[in-house]
Amino acid sequence: MPDSLTTNLAATLHATRTDRGLSVNALAERSGVSRAMIAKIERGDVQPTAVLLGRLTAALGLTLSELFSRTEVDTPRLARVV
Repeated sequence: MPDSLTTNLAATLHATRTDRGLSVNALAERSGVSRAMIAKIERGDVQPTAVLLGRLTAALGLTLSELFSRTEVDTPRLARVV
């Protein structure tokens, strides 16, 4: 079972791809990442490497920082109680 970061990352990548009107095939062509790997990432079946994320974000017109920022929007953060 994937952790919450993997699940949120998968959802963020999928939403960004669809918001830009790209099919999995189009993203695969732009990024050089296989359709099968993109599908696995978007399902949360695998944890992508930094290299794969770099290729995907470049093809989507994002930086890795932007991707993680979007991913963490709904992820609760730990806070120290004072």
